[in-house]
Amino acid sequence: MWLNMEKIIFRNAKMSDAKGIAEVLKSSYNIKTINEGVQVFKSEVKKNHNFIVAVNNDKIIGLASWHMQGLPKHQLAELDRIALLPEYRGKGISKKIFYFVLNNMKKKYKKDKSRIRKIYLLTHASNKRAQKFYEKLGMKHEATLKNHYYENEDEYVYSIFMKRG
Repeated sequence: MWLNMEKIIFRNAKMSDAKGIAEVLKSSYNIKTINEGVQVFKSEVKKNHNFIVAVNNDKIIGLASWHMQGLPKHQLAELDRIALLPEYRGKGISKKIFYFVLNNMKKKYKKDKSRIRKIYLLTHASNKRAQKFYEKLGMKHEATLKNHYYENEDEYVYSIFMKRG
């Protein structure tokens, strides 16, 4: 599939994006229906998760979500997910979403008179593709959580410290 990267826009998600976000969630996670994906999105927004969408020709093709951990003074954020529809994977879009999210985080913390100091995330130990991606971004495997979400599936904690400035 040929893709014009200049036609992809990244923006904060709106509630009207729920169905498109649900499509991406369903294609990437253990979410069985579009309705379940819509409910996940709405539930996470209520918990102050920030969603970013990647849009190509008015279609949501990917997303990222993150939230502040603790108070702004703790300078810590969790990157919940980066996900793309299968046909858009491996084209450099995830990296662009990550940097858009990073800028989004910096603006949010600055608005709260703070700064982002550290970003962390969890990924399945079996998800080698994601681990390779996060390592390319400069993230480090910091810890292993045994049987964290599922029996017989460890979670890896990856993190990165941000430079001042």
